[in-house]
Amino acid sequence: MDTSLHSSAESESEGLMLSKKKILVVDDEADILEFLSYNLVKEGAKVYTANNGLAAIEIAKNKKPDLILLDVMMPEKDGGETCMQ
Repeated sequence: MDTSLHSSAESESEGLMLSKKKILVVDDEADILEFLSYNLVKEGAKVYTANNGLAAIEIAKNKKPDLILLDVMMPEKDGGETCMQ
């Protein structure tokens, strides 16, 4: 079996799983937001970003994401506090 063909088919099916999914990525480091967003969009997800917990709460209320990737250590409101709200 040609493994490159298998990997390509796996990648396509994974991309379909993220298609139309809304994901909120929360991190105070711009490089991490950019890296994660790029890769998730590439796989077909609709990505929202926030650089602090307060902004994340507002976006989550308005956009109702399917998944939230949340950094723990952030200014203003850390990941734990954000998660509790």
